[in-house]
Amino acid sequence: MTKLLNNIPDDFELVNKNYYQNIEDYDWVKITDNFIGLESFFHYLRQKSFIKELTKTQAVVGQTVLDAGCGTGLLTRHLPPTTIGVDLNPRHIAKAKINVPGVNFLVADLENLPFAAETFSFIVCTEVIEHFPAPEKALRELKRVLKKDGYLLGTVPRASIFWRFRFLSSTRPKEPYHHYFQEAELKTLLEKHFQICKLEKINFHSTLLFLLKNK
Repeated sequence: MTKLLNNIPDDFELVNKNYYQNIEDYDWVKITDNFIGLESFFHYLRQKSFIKELTKTQAVVGQTVLDAGCGTGLLTRHLPPTTIGVDLNPRHIAKAKINVPGVNFLVADLENLPFAAETFSFIVCTEVIEHFPAPEKALRELKRVLKKDGYLLGTVPRASIFWRFRFLSSTRPKEPYHHYFQEAELKTLLEKHFQICKLEKINFHSTLLFLLKNK
């Protein structure tokens, strides 16, 4: 399993960011809704778990919402129409505007968000943090734009044998960096910035779901 990196060379961070900004071209909505390859099954489960958690918490109702790392709108379409979706990849944003018409989508870097402090009451950030070799800066930005006592709902892939078979999926993106978290490792990372309300294994223990409250 890939490990979080220490003393990351600047050129690797640039290469990693360049991939998402200028190379990756993927449509989670198309892959999920049409069951194209094994990745479809994972994204279907991710979407199902997300909807279940939203229904359970009701924390999103009537709130100002940010979908951070929205991709092509797979989960944004289940959020209020006043949601703002951001992604570093302009091709993702172009697809998201088609997939989820009426929502405000912006090209933006999670490490430098174009919003004032305490703008959002609720943030969604699913399958995003694992793409950062050093996720601290992105987490600090999410904390900055989240209102005090606001909530952040997210997921990351868990270190699991499930992912050893990911190479069989013809549709999976070929990212330069993808981390699989141990539960204790994720807990240590998140509790530096947020109060952890929930941290649990879902989807055959392949994924860690977390619900955080801004301290």
